[in-house]
Amino acid sequence: MAQATIGVLLSSTGPAASLGILEKNGVAAASDASRQKFKLVYVDDASDPSEATRLARKLITEDKVDAIIGTTGTPAALAITNVVAEGRTPVISLAPANILVVPVEGPKRWVFKTTTNDDHEGRPLFRHMSAKGVKTLGFIGFSDSYGEQWIKMSRQLAEENQVRLVAEERYARTDTSVASQVLKIMSKSPDAVVIAGSGGGAAMPLLELKKRGFKGKVYVTLGATFGDFIKLSGAAAEGIYAPFAAVMNVAQLPDSDPGKKSAGEFVQAYEAKYGVNTANIFAGSAWDAIQLLEAAVPMASKSASPGTPEFREALRTALENLKGVSASRGVYTITPTDHAGLDASALRVGTYAGGRWVLEK
Repeated sequence: MAQATIGVLLSSTGPAASLGILEKNGVAAASDASRQKFKLVYVDDASDPSEATRLARKLITEDKVDAIIGTTGTPAALAITNVVAEGRTPVISLAPANILVVPVEGPKRWVFKTTTNDDHEGRPLFRHMSAKGVKTLGFIGFSDSYGEQWIKMSRQLAEENQVRLVAEERYARTDTSVASQVLKIMSKSPDAVVIAGSGGGAAMPLLELKKRGFKGKVYVTLGATFGDFIKLSGAAAEGIYAPFAAVMNVAQLPDSDPGKKSAGEFVQAYEAKYGVNTANIFAGSAWDAIQLLEAAVPMASKSASPGTPEFREALRTALENLKGVSASRGVYTITPTDHAGLDASALRVGTYAGGRWVLEK
């Protein structure tokens, strides 16, 4: 069987680099462990949607890739959707937003992703708020499509859980201060604040809240569970809440958990390559993309050879019909109407305690 060529389009530099570098490591670790060997073509979009669009087109027209893994951020991932559809080349996105794959129609037929949807993250967090007696909530998030998706969802979930959203603030990923936004939120005296950001950029609101003496609960999204966020937040991260995925502390899961074995395999392989306690959900998303391709490429190869339009179409169809593929973030079952393949069972709620994410009991 001819070798498939996979473009790896990530944000290795720029504002999203703290996540993109981890994703690149995840691809490398998965490639080392994979039974199915691929030719990988790595490119860096510098966290720029325009550059992501240019590089996606280059990967398709010049490098003749059979599929693309990437990219890192939601704005860039949205930007390449029409490009991959025009090039009839499947892409496995590592960005989280529901809107990348919902609804599965038009250009989105060519888009898959290895991240849970925003509502998979949000629902356990808001249920936790309700259980903990949170009545009022402040929101601060990125002023882009990622933040927009989260504020829309937060309004809905707050209403469903009898939580009143009393403040909504936004900031750019490149901003160097959120003091005014935090002061506005604190003037409303909310019981809790949710931060919809990722990487180091999500640390700013947390640090500002702690600096101003905020004593309420703080919730963050999956984009703020590792790497630069933890490094920059330091002691301020103690006690915050986040969606909890198996890879964040696999030992805490019961043996009966369907995702424990495959998550453990990822953690073992990744930490053998990069060191103890380095496994993370962003590298896990990239690892999972390779697992999906490892399952789908042999299926597609039965009807066409890599490097042809027929193979790319067959690969899209194969990805769309994968069932029960165990990987780091859970068990994937993809259908023509669900291109994420994970469900809410892939996430729980965790708290940061003693330098580790701990599963909330």
